Amino acid sequence: MDLFNLGIVALVGFALIDLMIRVRMARLGHKRIFLLGGFFDYGEYTKVRAKHGWSAWPVRLMWFLLTLGISLTILGLFHHR
Repeated sequence: MDLFNLGIVALVGFALIDLMIRVRMARLGHKRIFLLGGFFDYGEYTKVRAKHGWSAWPVRLMWFLLTLGISLTILGLFHHR
């Protein structure tokens, strides 16, 4: 599997974790959470997660996957055979 495909897989992982976080917040009553797009405040999730016993790792993993996915995708584009 080349770098580009690994980057796409990492970006899909980012999107899935982002969806999971937004669904959790929507269940708490944030009705417009899916309409915010890139303006969603993940700091609010980190404040609320302790009250509900949620772990902090999804947000940390999500940002790691985004950074990794963008980097690998760009490297894969320039490292084309």
